[in-house]
Amino acid sequence: MIILATVIQVQKRDGRLEDWDRGKVLNGVVKAGLSSEEAGGVGALIEGWAVRNAQNDVIKSDDVRNKVLEILRAVYPGAASNFEAYKRS
Repeated sequence: MIILATVIQVQKRDGRLEDWDRGKVLNGVVKAGLSSEEAGGVGALIEGWAVRNAQNDVIKSDDVRNKVLEILRAVYPGAASNFEAYKRS
């Protein structure tokens, strides 16, 4: 498990800032059909990416969502479709 040395925040579409919560990524990909183990791997990739790409310790929620979709499309295409449909509703 990655422990963040720097606390990053996620900027929501409405401009609000929330502390990073890896659990939100995990829940989303599990609901899309991944096992807990698979979700943990995706979550670790996303969290590392977010830390590296945050600007002034802030990452946009849309960027996180797009990165999750990119990874799912490459490794778990069925889950990517489910994730996309779930996030649209």
